Amino acid sequence: MNIKKIWVFLNRHRKKVLVIMGVAVFLLILYIVVFIHNKNVIASVGRYKITVEDIMAELESSPEFYKQSVINNPEAAINTYIDQIIIYKEAKKYERKYRHNLKVKMRNYYIKVLSKEFVDNELSKKIKIEESAISQYYNTHLEDFIIPERARIYEIVLPDRQKAEEVLRRLSYGESFEAIAMQESVAESRTKAGDLGWIDIRKLDSEISSMITQINPGDILANIIQTELGYHIIKLAGKTERRVLTLSEATPSIINLLMVKEKKKAIDDLVAAHREKNRIRIFGKKIKLLQEALK
Repeated sequence: MNIKKIWVFLNRHRKKVLVIMGVAVFLLILYIVVFIHNKNVIASVGRYKITVEDIMAELESSPEFYKQSVINNPEAAINTYIDQIIIYKEAKKYERKYRHNLKVKMRNYYIKVLSKEFVDNELSKKIKIEESAISQYYNTHLEDFIIPERARIYEIVLPDRQKAEEVLRRLSYGESFEAIAMQESVAESRTKAGDLGWIDIRKLDSEISSMITQINPGDILANIIQTELGYHIIKLAGKTERRVLTLSEATPSIINLLMVKEKKKAIDDLVAAHREKNRIRIFGKKIKLLQEALK
């Protein structure tokens, strides 16, 4: 009985029901669109939304070390982008004033970015690096794959020999090398507990390299080394032997090198072919306009 009443009601108010259902469907679609649009929004400045893609695009042209720092401190990159958007919002007020210059710069930028995308994603697809080419490059460039003997060195630098000898005694009693380096060293390396990182032994002073090769990782040089920076106490933290990378280890870098070479050849061939097809003219009489603009 109730079902019949509902059916009668729906038939009687069909138009209203259809309107209500249409509005409901529209609102649902609107909600889904807004949800999808805001899915990757990571910050906002007023009504301006900043997405993960915005940050990633900005990082593409950044050095590798900066990308790594963003992994550890992503908020710093977000805040940097926020600052840029704040400046941009103010700059928008002057958009008409700089429209012509912007148009020229954006056109050139677009040409470069689109060309790069084409080369990286289309032209490069046609390049195949054969295993025989990799092996040939490896065998003819073995000297490029030599890993030299290296040492990881820590240092404490003191202003005078008396202080250096005192610190050397303290170290012989078991005090922490790193702790003393942070507290008393006068070198910039104190901020890293005296760590100088891995160093090619060939680049060290001959006296130091000779002594380094005679001790084991964890040992401290008995000799105090004097330089123009002060008196150095040296600790050997690690050492690697000289060796040649295997073909398997060298393959990734060889592929990158050959890809760069082949990509350049592909670009040169494409340009040469299309220079012949296109009617290219340089208006010599107008070159002076460029020369005047550069003055």
